[in-house]
Amino acid sequence: MKFDSRITPIRSNLAASSYKYIVKRAKYSKGTKYTVACSFAPLYSDKKSKLSTQLLFGEECIAYEVSKDWSWVQSLRDQYVGYTPTANLSRKLFKPTHKVTSLRTYIYKEPNIKSKALFHLSFNSVLEVKKIKGKFSLVNGVGWCPTSDLSAIEQEGFNRVEHAKQYLNTPYLWGGRDSLGVDCSGLIQNLVQINNKIFPRDTDMQEIFITKEIMHEKKLKAGDLIFWDGHVAMMIDNKNIIHANAYHMKTATELLSAAKKRIFKTNGKIKKMGRL
Repeated sequence: MKFDSRITPIRSNLAASSYKYIVKRAKYSKGTKYTVACSFAPLYSDKKSKLSTQLLFGEECIAYEVSKDWSWVQSLRDQYVGYTPTANLSRKLFKPTHKVTSLRTYIYKEPNIKSKALFHLSFNSVLEVKKIKGKFSLVNGVGWCPTSDLSAIEQEGFNRVEHAKQYLNTPYLWGGRDSLGVDCSGLIQNLVQINNKIFPRDTDMQEIFITKEIMHEKKLKAGDLIFWDGHVAMMIDNKNIIHANAYHMKTATELLSAAKKRIFKTNGKIKKMGRL
């Protein structure tokens, strides 16, 4: 039986306990739930690999192996598996009440913009607010951020195109989901997840996940997704796309017709056009 190692907690010497009767391994682990306690936690397929993805503040994961330096974890939001520095994680769990819906917000020591900025949170991060003072909300008991940057966790119906435009000129980063650097599939995943929808991480997974296919370009509309081999973009109207890409090295908009000609040289023809 073949498993996708990106989303399956099975290693050569260790596997999640749920696979005990499926694969034979030297050790099994039930795992322990942790939450990301920093702006973002980088995730690597192995300790020396390139960046695979990032877990955002407040996202939960199951740690199947924990050491002083590294933890081998699986994200509960998109099932991605990898190694992250243990210092990024906390055993202190919480029930999210809000999510960040601005591109980025800062956490201040006090409910005052002149107080010390402790760290930042990015779009699609989740958090708990128990106290509001003036225009600020106390985030997870660690600091204050402007309440206007947050929305209730249960709120849905956000416009993907308008939120995508917040990312314009954000630097391109392979494996990025944070507002300081994002890749093509990370951008799309954030835009879908903000509406409390399940959505996979990588382009090939997203292409399979989208079952409503658009057969003709003339029928494309804002919010539709365009897939190439290894790349994804989103329509912002019936002619233009927005995408995080390594050509511009940032999130940019351009005519689909122009992008098709350029991307064909590196990624081939469009593989799929789909609608959420």
